[in-house]
Amino acid sequence: MGGAVRLRNDFKASVLRGIRKLRKADLLVGISTKNVETTIIHVMNIAATGLVDFFPDYRGAVVVCDGYSTDRTMELAQLFELPFRVGKVVTEELGELGKGSSVRTIFEIALRSKAECVVLLDGDLLSVKPEWIEHLGKPPLYGTADLVVPFYIRHKYDGLITNNLAYPLLRALFGVDVRQPIGGEYGLSIELIKRLLEHPLFPTGFGIDIFITTVAAAEGLALQETLLGLKLHTSTLQYSDPRKLLLPMFSEVVGTLLDLMIYYEEVWKAKPRRREVSRAMARYRGLRPPPTVLNLERMIRLFRQEYEECRGVIRSHLEKGLFEKLSKGINEKVVIDADLWSKSVYSLAAAYKREEQKLPIINALRTLWLGRFITYAEETKDLGVQETERVLEDQARTFEENRDYLISLF
Repeated sequence: MGGAVRLRNDFKASVLRGIRKLRKADLLVGISTKNVETTIIHVMNIAATGLVDFFPDYRGAVVVCDGYSTDRTMELAQLFELPFRVGKVVTEELGELGKGSSVRTIFEIALRSKAECVVLLDGDLLSVKPEWIEHLGKPPLYGTADLVVPFYIRHKYDGLITNNLAYPLLRALFGVDVRQPIGGEYGLSIELIKRLLEHPLFPTGFGIDIFITTVAAAEGLALQETLLGLKLHTSTLQYSDPRKLLLPMFSEVVGTLLDLMIYYEEVWKAKPRRREVSRAMARYRGLRPPPTVLNLERMIRLFRQEYEECRGVIRSHLEKGLFEKLSKGINEKVVIDADLWSKSVYSLAAAYKREEQKLPIINALRTLWLGRFITYAEETKDLGVQETERVLEDQARTFEENRDYLISLF
């Protein structure tokens, strides 16, 4: 990598005029939106307040990048006036529809405005505070980190893709203990942004979060976690129906992660040195997270239905003994322990590398992920936050201990 980043030239003239008005925005807050008319003004106001309160000596800007909303999101963003010291650009995302395209558009605006760093926020946040801008923005602005990743206080059934797959797999591959690698909110240095824009695997959809964290981890950039407290956002309400949000999100996130796993194969195959991740963690004394609404019986029915559809693919890509253990484990109750789960993930990741048809592999992995979550829910149903974290820590260590198994398959 290296060299000049090629920027798109298809911004609307009005947007280009807005970018020129920003002049040099030292710190740019980018907000990705899609049908969030009830929250966009709140998020913009918090972003501007954070810039004014915590970065009084720097030039700040807010960029709202919309995914072609069908409600009043764009109209409200354009009408809402920010403090005179804070610049504003409101635009629609460029390229294929998706969150990744929105983030890429924000990054290109940051480069055009010669920003030093970018803070990313989702447009549907309910719990965002001005302090988030400080915690995410200061390390990359001051040069102490290239990527700041949030650490949220979450209910044990929130972060379903994170807990049982993204976290343990990223840790096992690259030796970085980033607890919530797809948190959604980030602080990024301009150096990292340039590398991301140059990368051939830049995703257009939900895979953008794991892409950002994985590239930073694989390329040895400085990572930091920061405690942001509770994260409440409107999309959490859709978790009660896995088909509505979680399953499509899983396919995009995990497809991106597996593509990057192949791209950085030589990096992670070298025995990873455990890299310290700087943590800015104060004692949390705030509210407890509200329970995440999940219909476990619906998930069990969905798992068994999908397992029947994917059984042949799973059987063909798992070693005989592993498949027999899986079959026994899900015969009556659904039991997929951490060892079986990690080896199944590694087996299907190797199959993803070999096979031309990627979608059946993703579907098979998604099915087993549902089964692993059902087991995890049973394992942790009577546990508090700290005890649940120990379960997830043990699972991550199991992924690390089975690295040799992964390498033997690749």
